[in-house]
Amino acid sequence: MARGKILYVINHPDWFWSHRLPLALGAKNAGYQVQIAMPGGATDRKLKEYGFEGFDLPSFETKTSLFAVFKTLLSLQKMLQKEKPQIVHAITLKYAFMTGLVARFHGKLRVVLTIAGLGYLFSGEGIKPKMLRILISPFLELALKNPRATIIFQNPDDLELLVKRGFVRKKQAVLIRGSGVDTEIFKPSETPPEEPPIVLMPTRLIRDKGIAIFIEAAKILKQQGSDARFQIAGGLSPGSPGAVTEQEMKTLLADSPVEWLGKVTDMPGLLARAALIAYPSYYREGVPKALLEAAASGRAIVTTDHPGCREAVSDRINGLLVPVRDPEATAESLQMLLQNPVLRAEMEQAGREKACREFDVRLVVENTLKTYEK
Repeated sequence: MARGKILYVINHPDWFWSHRLPLALGAKNAGYQVQIAMPGGATDRKLKEYGFEGFDLPSFETKTSLFAVFKTLLSLQKMLQKEKPQIVHAITLKYAFMTGLVARFHGKLRVVLTIAGLGYLFSGEGIKPKMLRILISPFLELALKNPRATIIFQNPDDLELLVKRGFVRKKQAVLIRGSGVDTEIFKPSETPPEEPPIVLMPTRLIRDKGIAIFIEAAKILKQQGSDARFQIAGGLSPGSPGAVTEQEMKTLLADSPVEWLGKVTDMPGLLARAALIAYPSYYREGVPKALLEAAASGRAIVTTDHPGCREAVSDRINGLLVPVRDPEATAESLQMLLQNPVLRAEMEQAGREKACREFDVRLVVENTLKTYEK
């Protein structure tokens, strides 16, 4: 049954293919004509192969500037005016903000905005993010409080915060935890992890993800005589506030036991080789996909007692939660699990069960499609 057009507004092509392809396919199978607006979208041949129509958005690859924001607002306005979709679904706070503003000028448009974490705007420290919050707040409220908008949150902490601060009406808010994980691709491996054991941190290179904390924890464990190997898997993220540069990364890694693998395409294979996952983040994310992939792959996790992270990990069930910015506690928890394979195995099984029960991507797609029908 044809349901009309749905336009997805996406921040980056890599993020679409890694996080949102199942949702776009689900919408197509449900009868929607799927359109994807993202940087490079008009020339992305893969979109056409899947039966999607692609549109270009300006890139924020280097940094967010006022000019780039206005350029994106203008692009979205022209796109909505010409294509006249029945539904627009923007994902991430930045694009929810811009799409929500433009949608105010399109009276019949159904609006869905996914807040995939609050990011730098709400977790950043210092004068710059504070001033940014003051300047943006009235416009953010205007963008989100559209009576035709449904706001999807990925964790209850973000939902409660934005409702409490008056950015969102409670009746608009829907909780759908994370982007989901394909539990048929990410699953326990029949091959045992490598020896000596690998402690893996899968992450984009952003300071608030806790990269320096992980490196310091690795140093502590090596000083205590641990034979574990420590790896970071993730590429540079130059367009993100708080991004770690290549030179900064080299400086952090100097005189440390940590190996930086760069961007890895075969994450199931990498997770199969690792014995344990570390993710000491203090970034305001929705539900980190890296943690869902790790849990689905049957890996115990050490992460922080922090919004988003604690959604994926139940303390002492499928991993251990530690305080933020605490390399000593991180090292202690990693050591506990490295030295206790029986406990680790119990957590691995519990993590797999939790991922299948709560975070399977099919559940996320099903629940998101329901919001389109309201």
